[in-house]
Amino acid sequence: MTEPANAVAENPELDAVILSCGTPEWCKVAMLIARTTDAARAKSLDAPAQMIASRIYALVADRRLQSQGNVRRWRASEVRLAEPAQVETGGASGS
Repeated sequence: MTEPANAVAENPELDAVILSCGTPEWCKVAMLIARTTDAARAKSLDAPAQMIASRIYALVADRRLQSQGNVRRWRASEVRLAEPAQVETGGASGS
């Protein structure tokens, strides 16, 4: 069985670093990648920017991060931490 071409290997340790660098306020994807790169380096994790970006795309797809715009355009799109109710219910926020 083969994985889809856009599948990204799960990386819970990197995901935790990304989420720890995220904020409830909107920030550019490029900024989150830069923060995560610095934090990963401090933890001696080998995480190039493209790997971090791929995990951000996956976290957006999993609704653990919210996005505005095309997240693949790092300097033109924004992300923030998902609201707790969205994470727990898989996106149903009741609004």
